[in-house]
Amino acid sequence: MTNATACPWKIGANRKIWAIAGPAILAGSSTPLVGLIDTWAIGHLPSSVHLAAIGIASTVFTYVFWTFGFLRMGTTGFVAQAHGRRDRQALRRLMVRVMVTSIAISVVILILAEPLKNAAFTILNPPAGVGAPFAAYFDIRIWSAPATLMFYAINGFLIGTARTKIALLLQLILNITNGALNLIFVLGFNMGVAGIAYGTLIAEWITVIAGIVVMFRLLGGQKLQTAIFNPQTWHMGDFIALFKVNTLLLARTILLITALTMVTRTASALGPEALAATHVLNVFLLLISLGLDGFAYAAEALTGAAYGAGNRVEFRYWVIRTFIWALGASFFYVALFGFFGNAITAQLTDLEPVKTLVNNANIMIILLPIVGVWSYQFDGIFIGATDAKGMLVTMAIAFAVYALALEPLTDAYGFNGLWVAILVFLGMRGFGQLILYPLLERRLKD
Repeated sequence: MTNATACPWKIGANRKIWAIAGPAILAGSSTPLVGLIDTWAIGHLPSSVHLAAIGIASTVFTYVFWTFGFLRMGTTGFVAQAHGRRDRQALRRLMVRVMVTSIAISVVILILAEPLKNAAFTILNPPAGVGAPFAAYFDIRIWSAPATLMFYAINGFLIGTARTKIALLLQLILNITNGALNLIFVLGFNMGVAGIAYGTLIAEWITVIAGIVVMFRLLGGQKLQTAIFNPQTWHMGDFIALFKVNTLLLARTILLITALTMVTRTASALGPEALAATHVLNVFLLLISLGLDGFAYAAEALTGAAYGAGNRVEFRYWVIRTFIWALGASFFYVALFGFFGNAITAQLTDLEPVKTLVNNANIMIILLPIVGVWSYQFDGIFIGATDAKGMLVTMAIAFAVYALALEPLTDAYGFNGLWVAILVFLGMRGFGQLILYPLLERRLKD
């Protein structure tokens, strides 16, 4: 008996990984292009307040919606496990629960829209003249909350069932529609900031409607409707299990957002050049995430399916296999940043003081992918196993170490010290998950 016959899930293993990672990487790569289109369109208006308003408002919605990113992560893990058990009934009931949860959270966001807007304005304290366009954007964009959160859930379903090609298609629909509408509304109809908001709002609703149609086709429309009226769907114990995982993921996300906010605050205290240099280094982080997220998604789907089937051998196989590809990608980034880091920086800014700060931090840029890959990939593995508790515990420990190290390192080494603290944060996350990983395997049979 050959190894492939004994373990049929090994057949075409690399193709399976790339079938998930490839579309995910392409989908992620298309998103920044919309931001560039928006910036180009709004940047042609006569006053800079419009661009400032878009920047601030986009930041607010990124943080507000990202807070509920557990709807994507938690859904992926549960879906992958049900998919691994080949339990389509459980899949249908799960998606009904997650979609209902998404809508319920969206209703709360809409009810609290005015206090959220006022709080954001107070915290960010934008320059004079920005308030009115910021409010105009916020009042329109907030109505995309149901579409955004439902799309998180649908995306989680598609990743969990290893259908990232469809996820890529939906992401392209979102990005292309968004970019086209924004150009039409801003340049064609001269709608300014409101045009950007309406373009994004309409694009998100078009995409989520397409996603719902896809989900109905994949799960069977009539059977999905039957699941809605099935008493098992509304079993409180299942909602509580979903709530527990999502609450832990929510707490983890809040810690992550707080850590990133501390980066901006600390860089701001170091001066405008350091703040600008931090934005440049964030582009390097974005480039890293475009590649490494793809292999993390592959780990979510493949390890999650093995975990749902209770197969320890298969689970370990996909952990190792996806890690090999992720490590390969991280070494590619090390070489890329090592040889072309300064050239990339030169394309991002012409300001000499900023370029000097970034180039002096070149060793940190080179280390980012090789240090960060462990946390990225273990996140995917822990999501696949729906071990939200482990993710929260390791995030909390990493955050505590990071918070204690941030000020001393920044005081001692300035801007470089800030990014050493970020490396410590990433490294501690990955190291903590490495320590906890054996507990995942112990829950599975041989």
